[in-house]
Amino acid sequence: MSFKSKLRVLTVCLILQAGVFMHCPMRLEQIEEMMQQMNQPKLARVLPSDEDDGDGPDPSKVFERMRRHLLHL
Repeated sequence: MSFKSKLRVLTVCLILQAGVFMHCPMRLEQIEEMMQQMNQPKLARVLPSDEDDGDGPDPSKVFERMRRHLLHL
């Protein structure tokens, strides 16, 4: 597990613990569902740009768009 995902899980657990301290706990099923959603891979759809000539997207441009998208998550 990467450091980023460990930090994300720790953050969620701290938020849940804060909810317990404020007497608004979540049901176990809701917590399990949320943890499953966090573990799901995210898919990004790449839309063709106006510059594409119909032969398919340029792989370097697709990689750059995916990299920019992932940096903003």
